[in-house]
Amino acid sequence: MVTPPTQLNAFCVDLEEWWHICAADTPYNDPATWDAAPPFVVKDTEILMRLLDETGARGTFLTVGWVAEKYPSLIKRLADAGHEIGCHTYYHRVVYEQTPEEFDADIGQCLKVLREISGQPVTAFRAPGFSMKREAFAYAYPILAKHGITTDVSIVPAARDHGGVEGFTRDPFLLRIPPHPTFDLRQPTSMKCWPVSVMDFMGRTTPFSGGGYLRLFPMSLVKRGYRQNHAAGRPGMAYIHPREIDPDQPRLKLPWKKYFKYYVGIKGCEEKLRQSLRTFKFTTIAEVLASVKHWPEYELIHGDIKPATRRPASSAAA
Repeated sequence: MVTPPTQLNAFCVDLEEWWHICAADTPYNDPATWDAAPPFVVKDTEILMRLLDETGARGTFLTVGWVAEKYPSLIKRLADAGHEIGCHTYYHRVVYEQTPEEFDADIGQCLKVLREISGQPVTAFRAPGFSMKREAFAYAYPILAKHGITTDVSIVPAARDHGGVEGFTRDPFLLRIPPHPTFDLRQPTSMKCWPVSVMDFMGRTTPFSGGGYLRLFPMSLVKRGYRQNHAAGRPGMAYIHPREIDPDQPRLKLPWKKYFKYYVGIKGCEEKLRQSLRTFKFTTIAEVLASVKHWPEYELIHGDIKPATRRPASSAAA
């Protein structure tokens, strides 16, 4: 099947600093140390902005609230350039390691900062480390809905660190969320969920379009991943962190597997992004999802996400 050149894909940036690494013992585990760390996020994000300008693309910048509060002019420049601002929590903590109360407070703090600075409604969310998995479904989705999040791009339908839900659907879907009195969600609502892009390769399901996968895989395999999704009628989703295009960033002392995961292929990553942006058409999450015609319905029930069995009498579709 020939891929239509007009197939839209989302370009996502997880906008965080070089030390925002999940589940690692580093000198920067305590946010009190962050102000003293050498900053790289502004200059690295400016490279990504130039790359998007060069290729005529737009993107969604899922932003750590602490970064936005420290560099408000960067967020304003992104918004003024037509990019979408999304939420990546305030302190970049793994979702399922937080209590519901901690997660609720973090999301509220992050969205307040992002909305005030960007002037945008900020309705998209991604969990740090893609850490939206079954341990957190029951409380995380009602909390996000309460705070006005209408789109989640956190679930990886494959095995991975910090998250991943093997065997999960790969298509965008509509999630029905029931009322949750504990978190002041008084009415049932719905949220658009878009799992991170994966491909079938050598009998396994694997991401291909961002992070260490993009840095490690040859471009021929990355392009194959996009085309495999397009052939199934599914948009693709790229994701990148600003540090991943900066060979000059400081290197943290990490266990060897994690060190490899975070630092392999950085030198060639910018060019791989450029090739992807030139080969396929990229825009914001909101614009891609606006083009999706079919929305399978799922429901949050007993702490899990299951195909919907009945249509509710009324719901507020996201």
